[in-house]
Amino acid sequence: MRLAREFDLLLLVAVSALVLLGVTVIYSAASESDLWQNQAAYGVIALLVAGAMIYVPDKLFYNLAYPLYALGLLLLVAVLVWGAGEPARWLSLGPGSRLRLQPSEFAKVATIMALARHLGDCSVSRVKTVRSVLIALVITVIPMSLVVKQPDLGTAVSFGAVLLPMLYWAGMRGHHIFFITAPMLSVVFSFEPVWKDHAPVVFAIFIILSSVVVQLLLSRLWVTLGMLAVNLSAGLISVYLWLDFLLAYQKARILTFLDPERDALGAGWNIIQSKIAIGSGGLTGKGFLQGTQTKYKWLPAAHTDFIFSVIGEELGFAGAVIVLALFLLVIWRALNIGATANSRFGSLLAIGLAFMLTFHVFVNVGMTIGVMPVTGLPLPFLSYGGSSLVTNCVALGLLLHMYTHRHDF
Repeated sequence: MRLAREFDLLLLVAVSALVLLGVTVIYSAASESDLWQNQAAYGVIALLVAGAMIYVPDKLFYNLAYPLYALGLLLLVAVLVWGAGEPARWLSLGPGSRLRLQPSEFAKVATIMALARHLGDCSVSRVKTVRSVLIALVITVIPMSLVVKQPDLGTAVSFGAVLLPMLYWAGMRGHHIFFITAPMLSVVFSFEPVWKDHAPVVFAIFIILSSVVVQLLLSRLWVTLGMLAVNLSAGLISVYLWLDFLLAYQKARILTFLDPERDALGAGWNIIQSKIAIGSGGLTGKGFLQGTQTKYKWLPAAHTDFIFSVIGEELGFAGAVIVLALFLLVIWRALNIGATANSRFGSLLAIGLAFMLTFHVFVNVGMTIGVMPVTGLPLPFLSYGGSSLVTNCVALGLLLHMYTHRHDF
């Protein structure tokens, strides 16, 4: 009874409201099918599992972190060998079964748990060592690489999105974070499709400014020269990434993000129709089941990738603000749990889950309004998909568990 009294009711109510809204919007987006019934069933089961997780014995999640991570890697390998769909991202649960599992969703939470255990076992001073950072990097890169092979670049990036916040929360200094991110920024600032004819100038400015920052921070010429060499090498990699690494559809998504009108009836169709749907909703929306972009199938993937567009069209700006407020509440509660947890493992786990949700919301909402490339990342708790919904509710269960047992670790 004590556990039931102490769990985070506000967090549970916010997530339950998002799940209920998701089922409702999926009904509007795909009313001719039984998808909303499937999502409702997944939602009930997932929320019950999340609630039950507060009663799991203390330390069990800590003890299971590495085994679950290993299981996640095995499932990702299994997708590459026996995966279903095109591209192959799912495992069919039984011959001819309609029930499918997307292991990359499960692997996200498992990776965060493994990172939380590794960084939690390190003291603040050890987190700053090269060995500790390299181990954290390996834990993250292995599942990322397996997901890239599916291929699913958007989901792969979401694995890396939690690494730096967790390193910072574990005690890594801010300038060390800068040293890690600088090579990645070099790739961005040298990426010719983004900057076009200005790419050399933009890249040169970044190289100069980053070298000045490193010199001012450490005042060591050899470190500055080393970072300069690393950043220059990373910038040259962008040429390889564009010519040989990215697949044709991934290149099309980037070019379409930069200029949707270049292929308005092809790759740019989704973004254009999404912006029309959201813009046409006005302040209060067209009303439930009254969205013309959704009703007449002008908006592709309305029940999955572009479910926020349906909300914008039918519920308007007011509905979109309510949804974003609910997400903000969930993320705030997760950060609060991370700040109040007594154990380093629980604190890091909550921070990792908070940034996982933040990244998904930022990218998904961003792509529906045209400020982020179309990646296929679902909107947590709202987009159709049993694997995504169950995984996010498992994340909810972990947060509820950490909050309920915040005094017991």
